[in-house]
Amino acid sequence: MKKSIQPARLSYFFGPGYKDVKKTIKQIWELNAEDAKKYYIQYDEAGLMSVKGLFNFSRAISIMTFGSLFSIIISMVIILILALCFLPVYLLFSLIWLIDRVYLVHNKISVACSHCHSSYRLPIYECECGQRHDDLTPGKYGIWKRECVCGRKLPTAFFNGRKELKAICPVCLSNGKLVYLNEKETRPITIPVVGGRSVGKTAFITAFSKKFIDEVAADKGFTTEFYDKGSEIIYQKFSSSYLSGSTVMTQKVDSRTGTNAIDFSFFVNHEKLKPSRLFHIYDIAGEIFTNNVEGELPKHFTYSQGIIFMVDPLSLPEVRNNYQHLLDVSDKTGIGYADVITILDSFIIKLKSVTGIGDEEMSKVPLAVVISKTDSPGLCDHFSNKKLSEIKQQSDNKKMTDIEAIDILCRQFLRENGASGFVNSLEMKFKNTKFFRISSIGHSRNKGAYNPMGVLEPVKWICKYSDRNFYELWYDIE
Repeated sequence: MKKSIQPARLSYFFGPGYKDVKKTIKQIWELNAEDAKKYYIQYDEAGLMSVKGLFNFSRAISIMTFGSLFSIIISMVIILILALCFLPVYLLFSLIWLIDRVYLVHNKISVACSHCHSSYRLPIYECECGQRHDDLTPGKYGIWKRECVCGRKLPTAFFNGRKELKAICPVCLSNGKLVYLNEKETRPITIPVVGGRSVGKTAFITAFSKKFIDEVAADKGFTTEFYDKGSEIIYQKFSSSYLSGSTVMTQKVDSRTGTNAIDFSFFVNHEKLKPSRLFHIYDIAGEIFTNNVEGELPKHFTYSQGIIFMVDPLSLPEVRNNYQHLLDVSDKTGIGYADVITILDSFIIKLKSVTGIGDEEMSKVPLAVVISKTDSPGLCDHFSNKKLSEIKQQSDNKKMTDIEAIDILCRQFLRENGASGFVNSLEMKFKNTKFFRISSIGHSRNKGAYNPMGVLEPVKWICKYSDRNFYELWYDIE
């Protein structure tokens, strides 16, 4: 976005100071010219042949010659003094600007707007008077602080309070919509959850959010804070669903943002976590992968730290034929019937279209493949701890972890139930994939409070690759 002229007063060293020096040098030359002109007029009045005229003519020539030489010397001295005085200021400005920029880049600080899903380094900051500053960084308007046209002093760097100012999304503003951000110059952890309709995305996000905010945060010394009122309302709905064991279908278009995703966002703070983290968990409506509608995939895929791809095992015909009759009536109505290969192909096409990335870059994105509803009757036996023990015993790797065993178990299950093409396609297109089994609700819907299993692991795994410091605090790694 092109930066506009800022509604602020230029620093003395970046404008007014030059004008003062220019004015001083101009006055020196004007005085020199006036003196020479005065004696030339006197010479012209007396005439060249008179002693007085000849004397004044000599004085005029002398002033023009030596006066100009002295004016040049004085001008150079003034410029040199100016350079000696201004150089430390410019060096300080460059240092402060560099420190601020390195801090933002090194800590991967950026803004991810929950309305337009655009990402950028810094937002527009608004003064109390309403003036908007779209480049509030150390510069010609001020090094430590800049003076708004209203006279208020605004901080220009991360270390002196810039993040406390009101922030506005520049992309939304350019589209004619005023969107205020709860911007705190944090590091985002952006994770979209994708999959077909009724695969369990909302139930997963509900279970993860409750487990992390209510249990993990307290256990690990994290403090959490909702991003805005909208996220607080979403969490209240999650809490209600969690207690009743229900789920809410993701809207095709979210009324708050006008997009095909619901964004639940919250800050995570810790004394050893600088800057704070801002979780963005996106629930992508399944219709955008089955209705063949172009341009519906939100922009946040361009900067996501990882992607969770959810699979309903009952969407596989072989699994559905074997176990559908064992399901509760409410669970039967919640089966996701969309073909996983169709969903995957549609997702990849839309991902490339939105991000513009090639196959090589896309393959590096961490992709957690999550098999949901593994508590379903009949299916639970395929994903039991007994099965994990068998895999570990059969493996040559005696130090195999549960996560590694679960990965093998999930791949085997999909291959054995007609989804070999899906697994092969994932392994070919994504280099960094891990398969997980989860149970978000833990039982049939509407049969009591959630009893989730495995919902934290996919997010932990993504954080291991995208945010090592946060991952180590989560795992108590010193």
